[in-house]
Amino acid sequence: MKQGLLMFALVMIAVFIGALVGDLTSTLPGLEWLGEGYEIGVSTFDLDIHLMVLTFGLKMKFCIAEVIFLLIALLCFPKLSKLVFAGGGEKK
Repeated sequence: MKQGLLMFALVMIAVFIGALVGDLTSTLPGLEWLGEGYEIGVSTFDLDIHLMVLTFGLKMKFCIAEVIFLLIALLCFPKLSKLVFAGGGEKK
């Protein structure tokens, strides 16, 4: 449970920092590729079943910097997890 929370926090921090770096570098010559955004998902569509109307849709937008920071976070997770949870219950 604790490792799951650590992973979630690490992913959220990586995505936030990646988005920030992507925004800041999108206007710099030579680094604008880090801010290139890609959008994947399904546009919204309505399902009208006479009694109610359901609207479905899912879109995710991310930039290259976010992906880079996310990969770094996932690679660092095992070592960080060992550091954070080291010595839990061990006797010396």
